[in-house]
Amino acid sequence: MKIFDPHIRSRTQSDADLKNLAYFGTARVVSCATVGPPKEGARELIEAMEAHAGGEVRRLERCGLDAGAALGVLPPSRPRRAHYEVWKRLPELLALPTVVALGEIGVWEDSAADWELFESQVAIAQQVGVKAMIVTPPRELRVTLTYKMMQRLEKLGVEPGRVLMTYVDEKTLVNVVQSGFGAGLAVGATTLNPRQAAEVIMRAAQELGAVERIALSSALRVGGADLLAIPKTVEALRALGSGERELELLTWENAKTIVDGERS
Repeated sequence: MKIFDPHIRSRTQSDADLKNLAYFGTARVVSCATVGPPKEGARELIEAMEAHAGGEVRRLERCGLDAGAALGVLPPSRPRRAHYEVWKRLPELLALPTVVALGEIGVWEDSAADWELFESQVAIAQQVGVKAMIVTPPRELRVTLTYKMMQRLEKLGVEPGRVLMTYVDEKTLVNVVQSGFGAGLAVGATTLNPRQAAEVIMRAAQELGAVERIALSSALRVGGADLLAIPKTVEALRALGSGERELELLTWENAKTIVDGERS
């Protein structure tokens, strides 16, 4: 079974780890730039984005993965000094052929500054025609801000089905799907373990009547890497009685629909 992992931070992983990811069934990934400390100025952030959309995508491909980049700025990575140059260059960067999504973006404090950062990036993506978006909530206020960001995206005219709301859990999964958004269920060392993820999915599927718009993700990052997270979750789902069609949706088709806007 081939896997489309729509949310990894590949720069936290070695070539050997990425090759193992491909070996164990991951065929396609969307890689977001690593969340890091704020840059001193816009130039550093722009250079990091250029490197991610260029050299990092090529590295992923050398490791056997069909890769696309996601570019965006989360609040912790906002430059300390004036960063209007970022917004001037972002349309050009999002238009690069290797870029498949805006992201990660998110509101991490319910503040005017965070909402401005969030909305300005959404507006640029809409201007360029980038429809897929990867939205990440903070650890604190995760439930509240997940709901608020979905509401704001709807007001901004964003197509919900092209948005992956990451780090959903048992509290938010059903609501995210019922609201028409993609639900990224992260499985890994510091998130749900495979058995927990399988149980959450089965309960959600019983309530929803289907597994549409739910996408399994390893969310690979420092301290949270489990290269076998998705294959282990697949086996846990099989043990709980999940059918092969459901597994195909969870591991490939739902992610493809969110990113590409179409089924395979």
